[in-house]
Amino acid sequence: MVVLPAECPERSFPPFQQALFSLIFLAAIFFLNFLSRIIFSPLLPRIEHELGFGHAVSGSFFLFISSGYFIALLFSGHVSSRLNHKWTIVLSTVATGFVLIVLGNCQSLDSLRLALLALGLATGLYLPSGLASITSLIAPSFWGRGLAVHELGPNIGFVLAPLIAGAMVHLVSWRQGLQVMGAFIILMGMLFSYVGRGSQEKGQPPQIKVLKKFLFQPRFWLFVLLFSLAICSTIGVYAMLPLLLVAGQGLESETANQLLSVSRLCALLMPVPAGWLGDKFGNTSMMVGILFGAGLLTIPLGLFSGGFLLAVVILQPMIAVCFFPSGFAALSGMGEKGDGTAVISLCIPLAFFVGGGVMPTMIGFVGDEIGLGAGFILAGCAMLAAAVISALILRKEHVS
Repeated sequence: MVVLPAECPERSFPPFQQALFSLIFLAAIFFLNFLSRIIFSPLLPRIEHELGFGHAVSGSFFLFISSGYFIALLFSGHVSSRLNHKWTIVLSTVATGFVLIVLGNCQSLDSLRLALLALGLATGLYLPSGLASITSLIAPSFWGRGLAVHELGPNIGFVLAPLIAGAMVHLVSWRQGLQVMGAFIILMGMLFSYVGRGSQEKGQPPQIKVLKKFLFQPRFWLFVLLFSLAICSTIGVYAMLPLLLVAGQGLESETANQLLSVSRLCALLMPVPAGWLGDKFGNTSMMVGILFGAGLLTIPLGLFSGGFLLAVVILQPMIAVCFFPSGFAALSGMGEKGDGTAVISLCIPLAFFVGGGVMPTMIGFVGDEIGLGAGFILAGCAMLAAAVISALILRKEHVS
């Protein structure tokens, strides 16, 4: 997902090709940042079996990660205002690596939850400073290309996380795998401190007056609802799908991880035509339509098995990821000129907390009480309801 950068003053920039290595380095850091948060999805069946947790406890892993991420995003400006953007990236990356090493040693549920909260705090510091570094490296006319390179990080993370998790449990164990991964991330953070070209500028704490202005706008909360369920349709579904395939459908963990990886590989290029369709038919209409379609495809995940389930597992993320180009374009247009970044910085942490934390926990809770399939059905129905409610509200606004 892309957060649109703020305008920067006119100055000279090197050619885009000269900045490409630095952009790829930042994308690699973002990949590791994202991977450290979603690696627990394909590892959940193994962790759940080893430690004897229920589905609700497993789903709450993402609630604790999202809680830390939410807090860190809100206060990242205070950190980068005291350091600078480059050293905030270094701090985030090195801290993420250390937390993963700690996670590999956790034996109790309380220690796991505390470490997962710390993981969210560490990873949440990265994004604002990463984006500020991109806008300091390249001219505004190349921001679209620079952000596209940066977005390769999480998109590739979705594809590789199941494969990396499978390699962990085959070669060592999930605990040792997290520790090796943490050590590698620390090395990457240290390397970035020496050769990385992050922004040397300091960040700014959020302007409370600007944020308060949006908190009292009903349209802002409508966007929070839409983004929350859209994030649930991508990250939330991704988080709990391995448990559904292994515990609910009886697949082997390796088969489930391979299927999860293929499903995200098929979705890699979908945001490009989605952005074009949003420009053609309207971003708000595209948002509502995509969320409705994602809901329709999420419900069958909990109903069917066999070949039809396989088709839905692949098709659902292909539709779900199409929400975000139009979503960010519409969200950034709220308020007065220059408010786009502020509204995004407030909306996305809230939506990520709900869609990436609360909703997976809800799926797990329903999974314990009724069955994991019922949890996915309920999540799909919530997406449909949010789309219908939003369509009615937006239509009423348009008519009035």
